[in-house]
Amino acid sequence: MTSPDAAQRETADLEQLVLRYPGVARAGVERGADGRLSVRVQGWNHPEDLSPAGPLSELAEINPHETRFLYDEIFTAEAYLQGGITLREDAVVFDVGANIGMFSLFVGARCPSAQVFAFEPVPDVYDVLRHNVERHGTRTTLLQYGLSDRRQEIGFNFYPGISIMSCRSDYADLDNEVDLIKLYVENSRATGAPGREEHLNQVEALVAKDFELTERRCTLRTFSDVVEELDVPRVDLLKIDVQRAELDLLRGVQEHHWSLVQQISMEIHDEKGTPTEGRVTEIRELLGANGFRTNVAEEDLLRGTGRYALQAVRPEYADDPRPVAAAVGTARPLEAAALSGWLAERLPADRLPHEVTVVDALPPTV
Repeated sequence: MTSPDAAQRETADLEQLVLRYPGVARAGVERGADGRLSVRVQGWNHPEDLSPAGPLSELAEINPHETRFLYDEIFTAEAYLQGGITLREDAVVFDVGANIGMFSLFVGARCPSAQVFAFEPVPDVYDVLRHNVERHGTRTTLLQYGLSDRRQEIGFNFYPGISIMSCRSDYADLDNEVDLIKLYVENSRATGAPGREEHLNQVEALVAKDFELTERRCTLRTFSDVVEELDVPRVDLLKIDVQRAELDLLRGVQEHHWSLVQQISMEIHDEKGTPTEGRVTEIRELLGANGFRTNVAEEDLLRGTGRYALQAVRPEYADDPRPVAAAVGTARPLEAAALSGWLAERLPADRLPHEVTVVDALPPTV
């Protein structure tokens, strides 16, 4: 007879294994009176995404309002796959400005064969990132530094109330960030998805009080130093969200390393009357000179904020023979049969669950 402690460990181990299946956001494992195990799983994309029973409820986070913003941007809007960006089998992805790991989780869910290198210099945020990617077992190498034009130790403004605005202290523009939040809320109420009023109220409350600010010392390195040290053969996708430091990052790519980069999906700050004004043109010219075809768009919810989304793709990347694992609109729902087969390859027969079910919602963990 299995002891209660052993049965509890078996249940917990099975849950941890199921969470490593691509596309599983949450999992629940129950043992029936007959001793048999049943598994219920919830995917990242489904109708109850923001409810207490939704996929974000067990994600480590700094603030729920920004977690929801990141989820909407990355999973729902597929922001980093716009403009012809794809994820091919065995892709190498640089997630620069990884924050709590939402994009790394997205890559793991949509292209499980990918190898992700996640860069996050702020220690408070890095700890949350590590928890999330380790919990879901993604193929992610965690790097506690950022990328720039040279190696340096530099001060960062860390905003606990909204960590996605954290940035180099010398690039901070708090008034601009407040204006961005106000415009985001205004645009969301006018054109955004329904059912977000509580979320928007929380975001709006941020500008009704002083931002809490803590300075952190962070390390920055160059792209070229990193790819040489890690012996990276190529970068299929370079994702960049670094709060006004995007041009510095690109300047850290030495000429002989540009050919390693196949695609770029990034946020650009081009704010009138600031040192970033004209940056869209400058970056497009830099990328065009290095063989990329570029596309620039202004997101509806951030219209008027000076934030632009740029995608850059080498034309010859279309000839890459590896199959495309993910593109806009190609997400597939979880399938219980596929998960059951995956578990059968990893567990002895006497430890397999007798039932696997995909559900839209799971009760919140008490």
